[in-house]
Amino acid sequence: MREQQEFSLLRAQYGMDNEGNFSQQSLTNMQRAVYAGEMTVADYYERQIELKIAEKNGVDDGRACSKGLLGAIKAVSESSNNVRAAHFCTTVDHYGSTYGDRGWGCGYRNIQMLFSSLQHHTGYYSRLFSGPNVMPSISQLQRLIEQAWRNGFDPQGCEQLGGKLWNTRKWIGATEVVTLLSSFRIKCHLIDCHRPTGADGTHPELFRWCLEYFSKPAEFKPPIYLQHQGHSRTIIGVEQLGGNEGGLRLLVLDPSHSPTQMSQLLHTQTAPAGMRLLRKPLSSMRAKQYQMVIVVGLMETEQEYKQSKILQASTRIPKD
Repeated sequence: MREQQEFSLLRAQYGMDNEGNFSQQSLTNMQRAVYAGEMTVADYYERQIELKIAEKNGVDDGRACSKGLLGAIKAVSESSNNVRAAHFCTTVDHYGSTYGDRGWGCGYRNIQMLFSSLQHHTGYYSRLFSGPNVMPSISQLQRLIEQAWRNGFDPQGCEQLGGKLWNTRKWIGATEVVTLLSSFRIKCHLIDCHRPTGADGTHPELFRWCLEYFSKPAEFKPPIYLQHQGHSRTIIGVEQLGGNEGGLRLLVLDPSHSPTQMSQLLHTQTAPAGMRLLRKPLSSMRAKQYQMVIVVGLMETEQEYKQSKILQASTRIPKD
């Protein structure tokens, strides 16, 4: 009985219990917010209408999006006494979890963060978007991944997730991000940091790889999708520390942070507290394994497109 109970909890955690979806969870959690006094009844009905429109159109409603953060982050980083140099992606917006996807939607929110950067590049934009202000909603992203599966992408991943994401709360990971991008003829690499490379379970080689990526001159540099067991985030830059500290610090956007928390970065007095949410020293990242998805260009030939349907071997860090 205990094994059955633990299995049921595990299925629920990963959205495999077929109970609830984005819309249903949104309504349930908004009702709870009204009962708790966190939302007015008027706001509840307004959000309910917005949710129906967004789900019908497949476009994110933008409520969880925080724009204009990168400039403020750069300013705070570059003015910090202990930061010798800082390197960033070209552009990015933050997307946080909402009432509908809290607890399972981080993968989709990080896709939106990546897309928010790619939409500023003409080549990527022309393949991903049909018009301005059309960031796909979580439900639409689920449909797009399913469509990629139907077109023959990553058959193993499709089988593992039962070939269905839409109308579920199933978690996705780095391979689904690769599948989605590849289906739009966007080239990407999967980097597998398959074991710690430093003391106390740390990953210094991951940090060095990110430094090389962000510091290398490029006309356009997207952020990095970062996956580990149970959660995913978006790496937007690296700080090189000076003085006695030395070393590196990643700058990471987390979907679990709200727009209110992100807004701290826009004000001088609260910016230091906001930066604490982003700054990740080596000691704070001790998962057994990390995976990163890196966008590297556009597919130009039909052969590249066909080959991308089978998930390519990842780059392993370390190589052994």
